Amino acid sequence: MAPWARLMWAAWLRVEDLIVAQILRSPSFHRGVRRIHRTVEELRYGRDPSEPLRQGEATADPTGSSSFLRHFFEELKNQARGKPSEPPPNPPKM
Repeated sequence: MAPWARLMWAAWLRVEDLIVAQILRSPSFHRGVRRIHRTVEELRYGRDPSEPLRQGEATADPTGSSSFLRHFFEELKNQARGKPSEPPPNPPKM
């Protein structure tokens, strides 16, 4: 390997080391890693019962599906069958 190539390679490694060091000092990086770790642990072992509820968990739908989407798709199915859930009101008499 040519001497100039070694210098370029060494400079590139130093730049990479600086970037990695900057990322490791970042609090947002550690929050992201913590969130990923918590999610993986909950998937593997279940929820920690001693941990307090997070924001929105007490009112969240336990099935995980949105009630709006469920009703929307149910209405689409009914309309495709020709039976809307709520028929339109009777037209006014003249």
